[in-house]
Amino acid sequence: MKSCTSDESIVLALRAISGEITPDMRLIAFQLQEDRVVFRFYLEHEVTELVRECAEIIAVNFDAGFPRPLKALDLEFVVTTKPLGHLDALDFGIFRRWEDVSSAS
Repeated sequence: MKSCTSDESIVLALRAISGEITPDMRLIAFQLQEDRVVFRFYLEHEVTELVRECAEIIAVNFDAGFPRPLKALDLEFVVTTKPLGHLDALDFGIFRRWEDVSSAS
C-alpha cells in the first residue's frame, strides 16, 4: 500500500480546499498523524449550513486523494475573535485569510 509523505499530504490538503473557502473561514488548520486527519476551521461566526457543507466537501476531496484508508477524518469548528497569530495551526495552516490588524487593540 502506498504511503503519503508529509509534503504530499499538505499538497493534497491544499488541493482539497480549492473552491471551498467561505468568507467566515479565518484559518484552516491541518494535522496528519499516521492514519488520522484533522481539519480545524476557525470561524468568525457560528457554523452555517454552507460552512459545514464546504468542510465536508474538503474532507471528501482529501479522503478521495489519500493513498490509503484513514481511521479518522475529523472536522472541528472553532468560533473565535482571537488574532490569527494566537490560533493553533496544528501541523500546518493551509488557509489563512488576510485580516487588518492595524486597528486591533
